[in-house]
Amino acid sequence: MASSLHEPMGAPPLTDPCHELEALARTSLARAVDAYNFLEDDELSELAHQHAHNVAALAGGLFGCSIEFSDDTYWDVCKLTLMHDRCGMSAGFTSTCICSLCAQDIDTCQHLLDVGYDITVRHDVDGLCNICGQLNCLHIEGEIASVFPQPVTSDLQLHEVSLVSRPRDPLARFTKLELSKDVLLQELGEDLHDRVICCYRCLHPCGGFSQMLNQD
Repeated sequence: MASSLHEPMGAPPLTDPCHELEALARTSLARAVDAYNFLEDDELSELAHQHAHNVAALAGGLFGCSIEFSDDTYWDVCKLTLMHDRCGMSAGFTSTCICSLCAQDIDTCQHLLDVGYDITVRHDVDGLCNICGQLNCLHIEGEIASVFPQPVTSDLQLHEVSLVSRPRDPLARFTKLELSKDVLLQELGEDLHDRVICCYRCLHPCGGFSQMLNQD
């Protein structure tokens, strides 16, 4: 597999092929799950669903998976399993929108969004650039740069987070869920202390989706 990879020109050779191939496989799985979340209501949803299963079977079949144990708790971090739990989060918040050039209300300041302005490059005490909003950028202090104003969210106040079946951000999904030790003991039938628990769910046929019940 390592020898069949088409590396970009000038890329260094793989130093730990097994580890790097595993990282690529798991990244591919994360991207496949993201694709399904975006395509859930599209005609391509079933194709994306099957693709996620195929990638998960490849990653799990080749490299294996285990249930995460941290903070004295077992966690379900299987991206494929979590993808089938169609529950997400939707945040209710208020904020103000200010201009990236003058820090005034974007609706009332003098800057127009489709007009470029010559601005003197400045970095604040934390090193944040007033041109690109990045740290450690290539803009030189005191130089003049042409930039378009951008709306910047400020003074964000979070009011609530709701569990919904279709979050406005398709990626606002759970990344881990706590697993009951009692259930694990019942299923495995022995002490779980310091035990690595392997997971093979990605190699099994799809058991369907778990949908949120209508709360109305």
